[in-house]
Amino acid sequence: MEQKQSRQRQHGKYSLYTAPDNCRYTVAAVPDVKILNSLGFYPGTVIHKKKRYRLGGPVLVTSATREIALGKDIASAILVEEDTAI
Repeated sequence: MEQKQSRQRQHGKYSLYTAPDNCRYTVAAVPDVKILNSLGFYPGTVIHKKKRYRLGGPVLVTSATREIALGKDIASAILVEEDTAI
């Protein structure tokens, strides 16, 4: 179990796909995919991960006033940190 958690979380950062649901995160790193930039995914952006659907389904995220569904591959490539601001 410990080994699995260490693969999912590295240096205080999570993959958006494996991060716990219903939490706020700050985007730490984003792959170089143009559509993510147009959706507002930049390092430092605060997002709310609402839910990860089962069986390899998408991740539902709220960013500003948008609700966005990201596929498993893209969500796995985005690194996030827990947002400590209240």
